[in-house]
Amino acid sequence: MTLYERLEVSKTASPEEIKKAFYRLSKATHPDKGGDAEAFKAISQAYEILSDPDKRRHYDMTGSIDEGGGGGGPVDLSEMFGVGGNPFGFGGGMPFGGDLGAMFGSMFGGGQRVRRKAAQGPDKTQDLPLKLSDFYNGRTIPITFQQQRACGLCKASGALKSESCNGCKGAGMKMFMRQLGPGMIQQGMAPCSDCSGEGKRIIQVCHECNGRKYKADSKTLDARILPGMAEGEKIRFHGECSDSPDYETPGDVVLNLIRAGVETEADLEWKGSDLHTTHSVEVGEALLGFNAVVKGHPTGKEISLSWGGGLLQHEMVLMAKGLGMPVKGKPGQFGDLFVHIEISVGVGELKRVWTEEERVMLRTLFPDWEVPSTGGIPLGFQPPA
Repeated sequence: MTLYERLEVSKTASPEEIKKAFYRLSKATHPDKGGDAEAFKAISQAYEILSDPDKRRHYDMTGSIDEGGGGGGPVDLSEMFGVGGNPFGFGGGMPFGGDLGAMFGSMFGGGQRVRRKAAQGPDKTQDLPLKLSDFYNGRTIPITFQQQRACGLCKASGALKSESCNGCKGAGMKMFMRQLGPGMIQQGMAPCSDCSGEGKRIIQVCHECNGRKYKADSKTLDARILPGMAEGEKIRFHGECSDSPDYETPGDVVLNLIRAGVETEADLEWKGSDLHTTHSVEVGEALLGFNAVVKGHPTGKEISLSWGGGLLQHEMVLMAKGLGMPVKGKPGQFGDLFVHIEISVGVGELKRVWTEEERVMLRTLFPDWEVPSTGGIPLGFQPPA
């Protein structure tokens, strides 16, 4: 059947006539409206070629739906040479009792349709945003998505009833010959255009998948975040990607754990099983001690800390034991909370001259301090504006 016959138009049909014919036939054959999926595929292929001026010109010249060079498309040799496909002029098929399928079988795989599939489809990775408290306490999150699975009723064939394709005798492939030049002919195999390489013709479309071979259903997976899991860890669900005709088994669904809500926990930095924060103190607090409150801790509580005194230096680090994150795989064990000290001078705190008594007291804290000489020009505080 020619492409023109598929669309029920003549070879001289105008582009507008071809377009109208396709729209009319597509309404009758569209699988979503209960039509024949294979018939819809056939008229769609015909319209794709005949609606393109260059493709149509190539088809009219060569009879080929293949745009590759050489001229002349897939041709059924039995039609070219008569019953038996005999190009040698002998009656009753090939000489010596053979046939073309046997002659070229070793060259073209015995004329059988070969469709190689990759073992497993690609994985699909998706980020899963979590708060620090989720990593601390653990959490189970349901993940729902649309998953495509092979139709169980028709076993992904799209048909409840089918028969072997007459055009390729069920092989899905046809032998073709191309005229490369004077006295030069190329022979090869190509997918059968009558059945689109399937080897079968659908008689009754599967009502479960409407001939699509696959069904989309809602799928829910439970992502279990365990206490102590870290940002960047992955949760893998084996074989939960959609089925595909290109792969033997579907790929995996992979969830990549990332930390979200950092802006509300900005004073806490997470490293391994430990948490880090920065606390600014004035000189008096660095000498005499201070109280501090850590907000945004993953326990959900405000953590009160205190330093009982003792000289602190700028960028010194204090530690609160066991106030970090859980240690993965070790229930009951936690990292630590580290407090990085920044010393600042409060406004107005030191804007006076020490008395001699105070100087003596400070010398006990700073024994290496040397009394400044009095030979230089004396400095004073800037007067208020």
